[in-house]
Amino acid sequence: MSEPTDSAKKSIVIQEVTEDSINVLVDGVSQQIQKKLDVLQEFMEKQAAKSLQSANNIYNIGSITNANFGYLMGQAGHDKALPPVLAQNIIGADDGWIKSLGRELVKQGVSVSNQPWDIFQNYDWLIQAFLQKMMSPDVGQVKNLRRLSFMAEAYQASLRFLCYIQLAQILQIDPKPKLGIVSDFIQMEGAEYLEFDYTSLLLVTTDEINKAGPGFMPEINDFIKDLTDKDQDLFGTAIYLQDQRQKLLKNTIAEDDKFPALLDEYLTALAYWLRCISFVANYSLVSIKDINLDYRLGTAKNFIHRYGELHSVYNEGGSSADGDYKIKSITDTFTFSKSVLLLKGNSVSTSMGDLKDPSTALSLSPLVIDQSVYAEKSTQTPEIFYYAGYLKTKRQYHYAQYKNELTYGGKGEITSNKYITVASQNNDQSKLDDLFEQLGEIFEPLKIKAS
Repeated sequence: MSEPTDSAKKSIVIQEVTEDSINVLVDGVSQQIQKKLDVLQEFMEKQAAKSLQSANNIYNIGSITNANFGYLMGQAGHDKALPPVLAQNIIGADDGWIKSLGRELVKQGVSVSNQPWDIFQNYDWLIQAFLQKMMSPDVGQVKNLRRLSFMAEAYQASLRFLCYIQLAQILQIDPKPKLGIVSDFIQMEGAEYLEFDYTSLLLVTTDEINKAGPGFMPEINDFIKDLTDKDQDLFGTAIYLQDQRQKLLKNTIAEDDKFPALLDEYLTALAYWLRCISFVANYSLVSIKDINLDYRLGTAKNFIHRYGELHSVYNEGGSSADGDYKIKSITDTFTFSKSVLLLKGNSVSTSMGDLKDPSTALSLSPLVIDQSVYAEKSTQTPEIFYYAGYLKTKRQYHYAQYKNELTYGGKGEITSNKYITVASQNNDQSKLDDLFEQLGEIFEPLKIKAS
């Protein structure tokens, strides 16, 4: 999903979607076709069009399947305002939204206090970083575009997190499925990852996973049922959150007298969205730094796992409330070294002890990696980065740090943002050479067009 280009503007443009039909514009001429995927595909083939435009978004026809067709058509014809039920219950300036998250976590069987950090850490690093930024008195609580960017990235990070969970399972399927949107994801270039259609990616990958069963995190299935149901508030909430984030990126939101109300609306939508994905609190994210064998003749094999929990709040000195990397001895069982794992259960120690059952853990690597395990100089704490695309001309994979702030409003790159480039030869971090080879082996079978 990206900003329309001159060539893309010549593609098919969706004007209106009704219960049974799609009104499209082709070279200035309005036409009507049945609201069916095969009809749309046949129509585009006759027009020699490879993409279509809807609400200023561009969609490659190869990335549209039965899994996301209904959502995209519903999105095209849906009001992008905050759903009425939420609009009637706007969250104010207090911390009521945080307490509402806490109450939802309790419903999930998670024990939490009223402290914001205790509540936020149940959403793991990839999401909680922006919730913490929102609570910063000098930055996050100032009613400006930067606060809106923190909220927009909390939404985006949570959606991307769900996608990576599903993509990690796609990587395990053999033979590898040929899915257009997965191929597009692997071959994102430049800043495309900031506006990629993660909603469609989630729908398509989940549909593929469900062909064999409910998947590692089955709660996603119920979430998607509400997400794709036009009668559910989650459907309209997702459209609203995404629409406002796009406006922020395109610098079309003014800090005028209406802006404070917009912030309250967005916070209301975000809190509702986060409550709907509170099931992630029943899983734990850890980084496996290394594994060593402790074995003497006549004794059991004990595999010593050194791991870091990815929910604790680490300070600038490199330590957390729970200490640095921890050690866990597991008899006769080991998992993946240099891997970021998602564990079933919210007690990391208990979940690590259950690794004899392979269904209790899912490796998110190489979609999510820990920079510290590839560093020549060891560090005390994990440093998490997520996959952000591939630069074809230089044969380089790119990763972005989990807490990178959003560049918005036409501003230049934020100096505090960090990235990792993975090439065939990495002189500063030679351990990344192996990661480059791994990425090629894993991603190549998933591509359906030349990179």
